[in-house]
Amino acid sequence: MVLKNPMAATKIGLGVGPVPTQRVSAVAAPSSAAFSPPPHRLFLLTSRRTLRPRPSPVPLRVSAASVSPSSSVATLGKVVENVVIIGSGPAGYTAAIYAARANLKPVVFEGYQVGGVPGGQLMTTTEVENFPGFPDGISGPDLMDRMRRQAERWGAELYQEDVEAIDVKSSPFTVQSSERKVKSHTVIFATGATAKRLRLPREDEFWSRGISACAICDGASPLFKGQVLAVIGGGDTATEEALYLTKYARHVHLLVRRDQLRASKAMQDRCV
Repeated sequence: MVLKNPMAATKIGLGVGPVPTQRVSAVAAPSSAAFSPPPHRLFLLTSRRTLRPRPSPVPLRVSAASVSPSSSVATLGKVVENVVIIGSGPAGYTAAIYAARANLKPVVFEGYQVGGVPGGQLMTTTEVENFPGFPDGISGPDLMDRMRRQAERWGAELYQEDVEAIDVKSSPFTVQSSERKVKSHTVIFATGATAKRLRLPREDEFWSRGISACAICDGASPLFKGQVLAVIGGGDTATEEALYLTKYARHVHLLVRRDQLRASKAMQDRCV
């Protein structure tokens, strides 16, 4: 979490102890947040073998067991889809574009309420300045809209519905959304990631306008460059982001909510 603070010299100041939220301020300024692809979670389930899923931010009920090779292609007279994609961020739409171009006619569950708005974290990003092909930059929602339309153009079938359960006891797999049940030979999870927030007063108002969750994405932007910044956290991620920001900021404060750093000894030595 990066907070813009209108203070004024590039070193890391280490503050240990509780963070008084009433002293944290954010200053509105012209928005110019850059983009670096977030660590999207993307993995594949196929009917030929079983895979152990990684944790997903979407609360799905997955029943895992051995795959039955004798399962029929169609069940109860219903068509079995080739590919079902769960997620609608850059990873989900990219998977949909490739699958659709391969004539697999993918079905995409974009989500509705679980995991945020369809389109992923880029839907809350103002200016994306380092995505190839846009020399003048493009807004996050516009970029995701283009990806969505490109997936539709190649034949992807999109549903703004939440996936509530997945059954992988037998082949084909069964995906249950809030409005329909679909059987598929392959399931692709592309549920993305969610930034941790502090829930400070007026945090939503200044998100991407002075408050950021990605130093690498936004540190070099005019909004943060040359400013006094604060990074909240005491782990490896926080220390790494604070060190990165020293390239651009006048001064970086590392605000630790415990009485000591949780970061590895190597990272602590670099900061202190």
